[in-house]
Amino acid sequence: MNISNFCELINAQVVNYGATSSVYDFSIDLNKVKQASAFFAKNQEQASYAIKLGAYVIVSEERLKLEDEDVFYLQVDDLEEAILRLFRFLCEEKSCEFVYCDDVELKFAKAFNFKVLSSNVLVDFENLKNAKERTFFCSSNEQFILKLKSNFHTLKTCDYEILGAKSLFQTSILCKKLYFKDLKFAFFYADIFASFIDLIENQKLSFHFNEKKLELFDAYFLNSQNQICSFGGSSRVILLVENEKDFEFIAQKLQSFKGFKTALKNSLLCDFSYTNLEELKKFFDFKYCLIKENKEDFLEYFLYKEKNISLFD
Repeated sequence: MNISNFCELINAQVVNYGATSSVYDFSIDLNKVKQASAFFAKNQEQASYAIKLGAYVIVSEERLKLEDEDVFYLQVDDLEEAILRLFRFLCEEKSCEFVYCDDVELKFAKAFNFKVLSSNVLVDFENLKNAKERTFFCSSNEQFILKLKSNFHTLKTCDYEILGAKSLFQTSILCKKLYFKDLKFAFFYADIFASFIDLIENQKLSFHFNEKKLELFDAYFLNSQNQICSFGGSSRVILLVENEKDFEFIAQKLQSFKGFKTALKNSLLCDFSYTNLEELKKFFDFKYCLIKENKEDFLEYFLYKEKNISLFD
């Protein structure tokens, strides 16, 4: 990219005119600085090191000490805003598309191999920089998307049919004349899956659905002593999530499901309130029970432990 165009693009003031006319790469990571690149520096130390690694252009908010007259020094009011302006241009040039998703939909975006953004341009830098032609990005932050593009897609409701019984562990779906058998997720996620199929079909995208990337909830079957047993080895199941949004989503979807209960620590907004996991372990009145707990703490209490027998027992 021509440096004069780059300056105008990121709205930068030239502090020092260097000896070159073009820049061929962009970086915020000193481990990824390439020859003839532009480096976005947070401080003097970063700038100095980037120049030694071959950077031709230094962009910063601070007015840095001039160490190499052959290097362009550019000053901007806001480093992140300058980076966003650069990526808005590059995304337009590559015809990138953006999809707004809620937090649960983002889990499926990962499984469909869409590029998922954290909505922090410093974290997303490499993803955005290395985007190929017509890459589809997904984000749960509408304002962040609008800083990169003036419009975006949303997931639309799509007709589908669940084949067979409604299960919490696998689902078969007929959608857009396509048959998907024994997908490893609960029936109440089917509408999200169908919405992605609709988007993919409408945009004529190729896709591969990787179920192993789904992180929805953990299911644990419990025996008559409320100890974890083998999958399918009991009629009672704990559904474990670790955050409030997942808990609320699943609780709403299963509220009328026969035998379903919710349990929360020190809360009145559930079927069973408990003060600690030892108390939860004494709760038996459920077929399916949704909890919000740290996974390691839960396993510590509910995994079967063999009792060590001493000579004096």
